[in-house]
Amino acid sequence: MSTTCSKDESSDNTDSFVEIIDNIGITNETSLSLKVTPRHDTIGLEAQEVETHFCATVTARDLPDDDDFMRAPVDIVVALDISESMRGKKLELCKETLSLLLRELSARDRFGLVTFGSEESIQIPIRKLTKVNKLIAIRKIKSLMTSGCTNLSGGIGLAAQELHSIESPNDVQTIFLLTDGLANVGVSDREGIVQLSKGCLALRKGQAPVAIHCFGYGSDHDTEMLCDISQVTEGGTYYFVEKDSDVSSAFGDALGGILSVVAQNTVLTFNGSNEFGVRIIDIMHDKAVRQEDGSFTVGVGDFYAEESRDIVCSVVLASGSDFGLKSVPHISVSMTYMDTINKKLAKCEALEGSILRPSGPKLSHVNKHVALQYIRVSTTKIIADAEKIAAVGNLGDAKSKIGSQIEYLSRASATFDQSNPLISQLLSDLNRILSGLSSQANWESGGSCYMNSRIQTHRSQRCSESTGPNAYCTSKKASYSSRLSKAIPDP
Repeated sequence: MSTTCSKDESSDNTDSFVEIIDNIGITNETSLSLKVTPRHDTIGLEAQEVETHFCATVTARDLPDDDDFMRAPVDIVVALDISESMRGKKLELCKETLSLLLRELSARDRFGLVTFGSEESIQIPIRKLTKVNKLIAIRKIKSLMTSGCTNLSGGIGLAAQELHSIESPNDVQTIFLLTDGLANVGVSDREGIVQLSKGCLALRKGQAPVAIHCFGYGSDHDTEMLCDISQVTEGGTYYFVEKDSDVSSAFGDALGGILSVVAQNTVLTFNGSNEFGVRIIDIMHDKAVRQEDGSFTVGVGDFYAEESRDIVCSVVLASGSDFGLKSVPHISVSMTYMDTINKKLAKCEALEGSILRPSGPKLSHVNKHVALQYIRVSTTKIIADAEKIAAVGNLGDAKSKIGSQIEYLSRASATFDQSNPLISQLLSDLNRILSGLSSQANWESGGSCYMNSRIQTHRSQRCSESTGPNAYCTSKKASYSSRLSKAIPDP
């Protein structure tokens, strides 16, 4: 039986959340809710199954479209590549996009701009966006010109320095990093830049966590490096900006997210019941950590309004002979997070995941949501495995892996509605990945970039699309992506 913890639950569940006092921009509505669901509600003692799955689902609240004071204010520093390869149309589109981005921010937000060619430079010191400061910033953006090579490490370091210089930072801080090439000045190896980024963006006492959103422009950038950089702190994403016209929609998608952050530092704790032989076998999440007491913690980072995250775990079923019609607890899941809307630490007390274990072979219907999330996790792993195989030149085996998963998903889709958005998304992504593996030329001209972006998207359950529909896209992300895209006509 599934259990939930949210503002609409009975008194013993609502007590799991801290009480919030009313104030401007503050509500009594909690930012996150938690639900725990088994793959089967009933598994008889004589059924063949000896293991099963549970899914913990965290869902974020929505935000009003017209209430700027409801959202958390943001600090944004853009680190923009102005090396010679950005000359012409690329830089002009970036300049137009940055001007549009400024118009979407309010006087409560801060903005700064760092550029990097052979050398890094502060073009716009981070500052509150008063009307005057906006006009000054837009004029500065229009004057930018290309110069030199690509000092990526310098750009990241200087952007982080700007954010850390703020005496009273906002709760939401982020860097937008855009580059179209390979680092060739300063620290240029992948491991070195990733370690530098970790050091620069490490959480400091009294300051908010800094997310870094990486935009890889064209097919010549180091996609794996940008993926790794985006993951050095919580909340970052990697965007593959395939075409010139995709810059504005990609920035819009990222902006729609950071302007709707409702929670940060979200951590779930999983415990097995420790009775009747029950134990947790695995938490199917790359951030799962086993603790000394046998529990598991999973950091799922920040949440944008309307987002959901699902953590699937496998457990050994309870064994015995006298359960009758009593629901048998198998796991418990609790949650803590920083509520950025209500500006409070919040906690959802442990929710039990239970199953009926009557005598006989009865097996109830599969819960479609749990089954779908297991498919998402397993498909993401197959894409990641295939990417590693392709990266060492074995495109044939990678194609075979992806092709087999397409066949499996095509058969499995009959279990779900034909229009299920996640199944459709997975099949569409797999087919495009297969096309990117069709030749070495296709792999090098975008196949690798697209594959890495899909791995991150499905792992994090977060949209990182510059164009097209996405099963994880929230209304805020879609709105900002569309607004910025429509404001700049296709070149």
